[in-house]
Amino acid sequence: MWDVLIPVLLPVTAFLGLAFFSAKRGWRVRDMRKGARAEEKTGQAIEYALTRDTCAVAHHVEEKDIARVGDIDHLVATPDGLWVIETKHGRVPKPQFRETLRRIAANVEGVRKWAPGVQVTGCLVFASKQDKPPAKTFKLGKDTIMAFDGAEALMRKLREKARGTGGCPELARSVWKLGKLEAAD
Repeated sequence: MWDVLIPVLLPVTAFLGLAFFSAKRGWRVRDMRKGARAEEKTGQAIEYALTRDTCAVAHHVEEKDIARVGDIDHLVATPDGLWVIETKHGRVPKPQFRETLRRIAANVEGVRKWAPGVQVTGCLVFASKQDKPPAKTFKLGKDTIMAFDGAEALMRKLREKARGTGGCPELARSVWKLGKLEAAD
């Protein structure tokens, strides 16, 4: 009897345990899917905006020397410098907002150490339109973090920056390699 019940009960028990744990932690599969779609949409907008040899993008950068807190959703090189982009699929609750800005600022600092002398801009993208659009910038210490209401707004800004003159093909290749390393893992 146990030979028949164990193969059936084990997966059911694991599923129920995961469902209970997820519900207790406030995780929702729907929210995780929205977050993944938001990051993908933002990534596509970035790639669409960048078409020059001095431009590149790496997604989900987790290198410890660069990403100081969690991962960097998108690290973008333009002739204007580097962009550290954090994507949120919806509204960030007020108690967590300052922590989100702190994480971006910490990753901006990590990128500055990785690429000394290069202008680094931190960005927060709300991939779904907000009822009340966010402020355009937020101050956190010495950093100003730009906020965009939707991936399209970010795309327009990056296109503008990608049209600039100058830039460094070597820096763009370094960013591109970060993305290739991630894709190989």
